[in-house]
Amino acid sequence: MISNGVMTNGRPTPVMNESDLTHLGKELLDSDPERGVALLGLDGRVLYSNTAARTYLRDGTTRGRDGLLPASLDGWLVQFIERIQSHRGPLSTEVHYPSAEDRRLRVTFETRYEGERPHIVLRAYPATPWLEPSVRRLQARFGLTLREAQVAAGVSRGHTNREVAAKLGIVEKTVKNVLMAVFTKCSVRNRVELALRAYDAPVGTLQPHV
Repeated sequence: MISNGVMTNGRPTPVMNESDLTHLGKELLDSDPERGVALLGLDGRVLYSNTAARTYLRDGTTRGRDGLLPASLDGWLVQFIERIQSHRGPLSTEVHYPSAEDRRLRVTFETRYEGERPHIVLRAYPATPWLEPSVRRLQARFGLTLREAQVAAGVSRGHTNREVAAKLGIVEKTVKNVLMAVFTKCSVRNRVELALRAYDAPVGTLQPHV
């Protein structure tokens, strides 16, 4: 349990009592029974976790401040808590554990407010293998038109605008214009982030420190 209120935006947040904690924990479990779910306070301690979370995260590696969390995830969590304390409103981030290259688990952190009280919901579940960014899959995932998906697929595979244009039989300027629309629909800023998004890797996440 949390023993003291935590300062958020200069104000102490109320303590969550046992009844509230039990209710919120049950609600989270019922809403997401197949994934590992944990509820954390702003002190980085786990208040509630289901069996799947304990199975996924207790993997014998070095522990962080809380015995459930690996030290590397604790590093991500520290930065996420700092963001919560300086920003009022919903926040979320996603990482792959233990690394972006070794995609054993996909882990998300998101804020959950009960009135004025911010808490953190952690979800962990097995990561899918790297998937080739096919035109059809890009259309389905991001609502792209056929042409947008064709351009996105080419760029994601590392092709230049000129190479994409030659393959599709269009001019390079058209590729550039289409790519701007793709960036917007995929919520990315550049070609690198587009490739990460297309291959289902984390984009725009925090940098870990342990």
